[in-house]
Amino acid sequence: METAKLPNFSQLKWTSSNPKEEFKSFTMVIVTQDGFFNKPHQYLNDLNSWTYGVFTFFFKNNFQPLPAVFTPAGHGFHFPELKMDIDFSKKPGIMEILWKASTIVHHTTKPPPEIINHNKITHFGWSSQINHELFNVGDKFLKITPTQVN
Repeated sequence: METAKLPNFSQLKWTSSNPKEEFKSFTMVIVTQDGFFNKPHQYLNDLNSWTYGVFTFFFKNNFQPLPAVFTPAGHGFHFPELKMDIDFSKKPGIMEILWKASTIVHHTTKPPPEIINHNKITHFGWSSQINHELFNVGDKFLKITPTQVN
């Protein structure tokens, strides 16, 4: 991840960096944490219509993803026109989402107070356009053997 200049969960300072200068794998990137939410939108002027996102809840003290389902429910990704919700609290571990952000209206829903004010856990999310550089990173990951992982 470091070689490919992809963010990791302990890199919360990454939210204030300029990805166009520092992270060549992206033409657009959004990083979220804690109580983040936004209004429904779509990216009409993006260079690429597809967006890839990674979302998880993790422990603040060690940046490890939660191993089990977290309650309360209610914080996730919403596609209003499709009448579809992806509730981050219903799935343990790390979730990946791929969607056509140029044509599909979407947004992150407001988390309940129990999540916003939690002193031990938070959420981490990032989404980015898919470009050739990022595609090549994924292609390399698919080709590595278990002995090459480290």
